[in-house]
Amino acid sequence: MTEKEEKINGDIKCLAQFEGKSSRVVITDFNCALFKKHANPPLFIIGFTGVGLVGTIVVNELIAQLKMKQIGYVLSEDLPPITLFYEGILQHPFRLYYSKEYNIIVSICEVPFNPGSYIDLSRTLMDWALHHKIQDVICLQGMADETYQLSDKKPPVYAAAEKEILDKILTQGVIRPPSGVLLGAEAAMLNECLNNQLNGAVFLTPANPKFPNPEGAGIILEKISKIYKFPIKLDTLIKQCKDIKKNLAELAQHTTEMHSQGPLKPFRDLYT
Repeated sequence: MTEKEEKINGDIKCLAQFEGKSSRVVITDFNCALFKKHANPPLFIIGFTGVGLVGTIVVNELIAQLKMKQIGYVLSEDLPPITLFYEGILQHPFRLYYSKEYNIIVSICEVPFNPGSYIDLSRTLMDWALHHKIQDVICLQGMADETYQLSDKKPPVYAAAEKEILDKILTQGVIRPPSGVLLGAEAAMLNECLNNQLNGAVFLTPANPKFPNPEGAGIILEKISKIYKFPIKLDTLIKQCKDIKKNLAELAQHTTEMHSQGPLKPFRDLYT
């Protein structure tokens, strides 16, 4: 692992902070010592593209509501050659944000990983976390269930964690599952937590792979905000959930009309 630092006007500015075999954490325009101004190390929340888009929805809400500032990005050969842009501005697909007020770091990756090739990336990111003395690392994941439907009832939230934080995690109605297997990038991150002095945890909720699940994401976000004591509002996610349910109902009605009256008429995108 290669560590690089640069001093500018007496302050340490994190540039190419950590490099692995095929990945690198790049921190830009940020003072490394900022984390040390807080009594406790920052909470690290990781959200990846997955079933129901649970991870990316949660992290995007945190970035918006806590007015988090982008502090860097992650480069890796394990990521496919995809570039994103928002309002015409190009963005790295794997980004890091920080809230100085609430001492929370989030990472968001909005493209899928190449299957089975994210070990070096997770090791590099967790080594970076260790360097900054981070303790709690939270991963988010949707549990694939094609029978799951959005409803007026709150979906269950499950969590598994290391012993050091299990009691803290299993509050606010969070359920401890008896057993299970985790796969993918989140599993790679948690394995690195197990191998190092990091307290890893994963929050899970059922999600249908066919559509986003802002309902489940909102419930997870609510639980985490109460456990780690930071403010959050769920208005936007509740509206998104209602819009998706409305569109699903309209789609079902449209499908019924197709069978009874002929060809299906043009229908707007389900997720808009």
